[in-house]
Amino acid sequence: MSDKLQQISTYLNALSLRERVIALIVIIAIIYAAFDGLVFKKRDLHYQQLHTQQQNFTDNQQALTTELLENTGAIAANKRSSEQLKQEINDVQMKLQNTEVQLDSVFNKLVPPTKITELLRSLLLKTKGLKLISLNNDPVKKVMLNGEQDNEKESSEPQSLLYEHATIIKLAGNYQQLYQYLLALEQSDWGLFWDKLHYTVTDYPQAEIILHVHTISTNEHWIGL
Repeated sequence: MSDKLQQISTYLNALSLRERVIALIVIIAIIYAAFDGLVFKKRDLHYQQLHTQQQNFTDNQQALTTELLENTGAIAANKRSSEQLKQEINDVQMKLQNTEVQLDSVFNKLVPPTKITELLRSLLLKTKGLKLISLNNDPVKKVMLNGEQDNEKESSEPQSLLYEHATIIKLAGNYQQLYQYLLALEQSDWGLFWDKLHYTVTDYPQAEIILHVHTISTNEHWIGL
């Protein structure tokens, strides 16, 4: 990878200023096309997986609650002992707890809203020479999938329990510094979605990027920067 980057750097240095700008525009177009074709598709697929997990959890919870009510009524009707009733209630509660643990394991792979700005700042410290211009949180948005927006008006049932927590970070530096930051973000142990990427050459070779990122959680709240 380092050899390829060195070859690209040598090639760019041999070009005139106008040719360098044109080359950068072409590179940005290629990166954006790849980003649009892969990252957005990956995000939508992950959205669908999360939604399926959430829907399964909701269905299981409703089924278990119904089972609890039915068992309680049957026990009362048949005058079962209090110990039998207590055991059956404990069994259903244990099933509910196990289902919640399974759902939590899915979200544990994503960076929590409380850590998203901390992650962005920590990666910034690892990239020498890169300057942070701004870092702001967007309002929390409810994730809507598969026509839920239309169905929500027709039904009082909750359509989704997933929320999007988005952050906008603006950075300044040269191409290599900005590239290294994006690479570190992509290789982070935490899962984080990219929404938009704006790249602007300010004073060659200096440039600025505005990066929109977000995570998903079941909590409708934001923690301050």
